[in-house]
Amino acid sequence: MFIRKVTHVNKKNHTEYFTYKLVESVRMERGPRQRELLNLGTALNLPKEKWKEFADRIEEIITGQAPLFDYPEEIETLARKCARKIIKKQSSIVPEKKDYSPDYQTVDVNSVENEEARTIGAEHVVYHAVKELELDRKLAELGFNKPHLETAIGVIAGKLINPTSERKTHIWLQDMSGIDELMDADFSMLSQDRVYKVSDMLLKQKKAIEEHLSFKERSLFNLEEKIILYDLTNTFFEGSGKYNKKAHFGRSKEKRTDCPLVTLGLVLDADGFPKRSNVFDGNVSEPKTLTTMINDLSTENPLIKPIIVMDAGIASEISLWDNGS
Repeated sequence: MFIRKVTHVNKKNHTEYFTYKLVESVRMERGPRQRELLNLGTALNLPKEKWKEFADRIEEIITGQAPLFDYPEEIETLARKCARKIIKKQSSIVPEKKDYSPDYQTVDVNSVENEEARTIGAEHVVYHAVKELELDRKLAELGFNKPHLETAIGVIAGKLINPTSERKTHIWLQDMSGIDELMDADFSMLSQDRVYKVSDMLLKQKKAIEEHLSFKERSLFNLEEKIILYDLTNTFFEGSGKYNKKAHFGRSKEKRTDCPLVTLGLVLDADGFPKRSNVFDGNVSEPKTLTTMINDLSTENPLIKPIIVMDAGIASEISLWDNGS
């Protein structure tokens, strides 16, 4: 096995770029040929002098050979990821035997080894919910291609299971979660830029996604939605927040008057299902947000006129009068 660097030309701007491929030599009827085993993408973070060592380690893993010497961690980690992809690519499904006799064997559990253990339980629940709510179909309708759709489901799972920043979500998807195997995808080469890009795409389609989820949940669980709960809170920026147009100084519910704020609004039904969410300016007057919320809900199910339960600070006389209460 060896690494081949292939030159390509971008048809739009006529600039050159490179991809790296793992290739092996095989003997065919008409003589030796070279066969591509794996496309390593455009970024191979190994110096050229280590390519042979990297390819040799992949071959050892695939063929089950034990190394004579320990490899550097960067080569060992990357080689194992690539070897798993090749093994998965070359594997085939074994048909289930209908008639068989039990064949029991004794296994020494102390001899069992594992590597790169991943979590899968919570991911299975999230993935099943995504399929049940047909969220994957909706995202495809909104223009998400296959790589973006897979990453979007991964990001959604990350926010539900291990809520944190996009950077740490990227690490979680690559090194800790097994959700990519549930989707028959591979996040070992997932770039951090794609995680950020897909997160922006999800935010851009927030309203359409919320409308779809609200409709599906109402249908699946036969929700009456006679009572709607509405409340606001705010959160603060440790920095200046100068790049966020909604960040303003206001009345902080966490007493952080030294930091700029954004206001978060959430609408729930009586069963606890979210209906709408919104991000307002940090200095917004809470009663003025009521009109925005009611206008959003009125287009969802005009046949139902629910009772809206809200904080006394939102239910001012002016806001209630303006909204026909």
